[in-house]
Formats: sequence, C-alpha cells, structure tokens
Amino acid sequence: MEQTTQRPEQTDVTLKEFQEIVDGFRGSHISISSVQKLDVQGFSAFTPTKAYAILLSDDTSYMLKVAYPSSTSNTISAYYTTNTIEVERDLLQILAKTTDIPHMEPLKLDTTLRIIPYPYLLLAGKPGIPLALARQSGKLSSRQSLLLDLRIGSYFKQLHESVQNDWFGLPSQGNDELYSWQEAFTSLLEGLLHEGETIGVDIPYEDVRRYLSRAIGSFLFDDCEVPSLVSFTGDEWTVMVDFDPETPTEDEQVPITSMIPTSHALWGDPMLEAMFLEPSLAFLEGYGGSPVVFARQKTKRLWYTLFLALIVVLQAESYKAHRSDIDSKTSWARDTLVTCVEKLKDAPCY
Repeated sequence: MEQTTQRPEQTDVTLKEFQEIVDGFRGSHISISSVQKLDVQGFSAFTPTKAYAILLSDDTSYMLKVAYPSSTSNTISAYYTTNTIEVERDLLQILAKTTDIPHMEPLKLDTTLRIIPYPYLLLAGKPGIPLALARQSGKLSSRQSLLLDLRIGSYFKQLHESVQNDWFGLPSQGNDELYSWQEAFTSLLEGLLHEGETIGVDIPYEDVRRYLSRAIGSFLFDDCEVPSLVSFTGDEWTVMVDFDPETPTEDEQVPITSMIPTSHALWGDPMLEAMFLEPSLAFLEGYGGSPVVFARQKTKRLWYTLFLALIVVLQAESYKAHRSDIDSKTSWARDTLVTCVEKLKDAPCY
C-alpha cells in the first residue's frame, strides 16, 4: 500500500486524523504505515459513505467507514435512503450473532464529530481486495473461482434463511408496520418513479404505472411472506478476498474476508439481490438452486432490476464530479430501464 501523506481525494480527513482515530480506540500510539481508499465500483458505490483500509506499523489492519454528506441537494431521501452507519453497525452485529458469514467486526462508532466533522465506524480485520479485481487480474485459477462462487452462494442462502425480521422495508421504516412485501416494495418503487419523473429521467411513466398496477392486481410480489435481510447491492465489488495478484496463492480455497454490504441492506425478498442479475451456475448451486423458476418470478425479477436501475440513476445525481466508474454504472442503468420497460409490457404475472 502507498502511504497517504495528505488529505485523500474528495475528503477532509488527514493522516493525522486517521492516526488520532486509531490511537483513541487503542489507547496507545502505533504509527500508521498506510491508508488506502477502497475502490468500490459496483452498486454499493452509490452512497456518500467511503471506506479506507488502514495498516499500522505492527501489521494490524482496520477499515474506517466515514459518512460524508451528499455533495448535492438532489437526493431521493423522501422515498429511499441509504443506511446510516449506526444502522450498518447494528446489521453487522446481527450478522455476527446469527451467521458465520465473513464480515468486518465493528469496533467503534463515533457520532460526536470531535475528531472529524463526520460520523465514522471503525472496523477490525483485513479488508482484502474486491473479487472483481481478483478476477480481472487473471491470476485466479478456474477451480479457485468455482469454489469461491459456491461459497458465496451458500453464504447468501445462509443470510436469507438465518437473518429474518417481523416487518418489511428499509431499516428506517421500523415504525411503519409494513407486513406485506408487496406494499413495502411498491411504495418504494412508486416513490422512485415520482422522483425520476420530477428530475426528468426519460422512461414512459404512464406505461410503467399501468404494468405495475397489473402486477399488484395479480399479487405478483406477495409470494414473499418472510422478511429476510437482503444486501441488495452485493456484487463482486463487495465480496472481499485475501488474494494478491502479484503473488497469487495456489491454494484451492481463497479466503473471503467480508462480503455482505450493509449500506443499502433492507428487509425483503431475497430475489431482490443484485447477485441474481447474472448468477453463475456455481453460485446457484451453492445457493441451493435458482429462486427464479416460474414465468411470474422472471417478471418479478424484471421489476427488481428496474428498481435497481432507478436507484443507480437517481443516486448518481448526488455526484457533481463525473467518475468513470459511476458514469459506467449510470449508462448501464439508463439502458437497463429501457430494456426492462419493453420486457414488462407483455411479461406474465401468473
């Protein structure tokens, strides 16, 4: 890692402040060897919360999540909000109690704004690198890749079966008493449609609402009766592995250091997971089979893809500066919206 000697790009956190945060937790001074901003280019990039890998001179590793404010007033907070780091901390603690899914251990939540003017969450553990980068390196063997997909599928199955709730919706909707997934999901979707229409996202809204009314009338979403914790934006950019492409291991099992992002996590239908966009056969085998079997389930997955694409487009509005990773995902989202609307026209709901 390369040592950070000045304020990282687009942040107000200095190396001195990183050091003060770590010293405050440890109660003693151990020099920081390096700080590296984690490069997240997947769906979880659409949040003002940023993560940093911190390595101390005694080889102890931490991750720091800093909740920066959005850079613009164009947010979708009236309908859909990313989780606060307080919620993220709580969800990680639930994961630790109910699963053996690899994750970073939350150590300290600080909302006092005493050291830096932003809330932050300090976590323990070696962050690793995104699975996406490991694959792009070409250094993962086909067997390593296959076994990773199997384990990832099994961990997501464990998440959905072991971490469940009494009500549906965003973690911030605990007082709304949403006991129907159809009610919770369509309410969020209709809010996104309203916001998209307001800011000029170009899709045929009248048609979409007509298709949605047909889906609601057919109780398309009501086959989900148990609220599961859904990471929603989990993808190969949020599965972190202990793998160095420069000195690749030959071991068949590549360690996963963490894999369930909590910034967009909610209580809902497991099929909402972004992992089901283009799942590998090994992932589905690890999961115990595909949840998309019948025609109506394929239609439901189309709605979930449209929902994801809308969130990407709307949350991209929160970034004033263009970034290649965000521009690429936004381009995908706009194309996907058009494709989904076309397919939903004649998609069966029975």
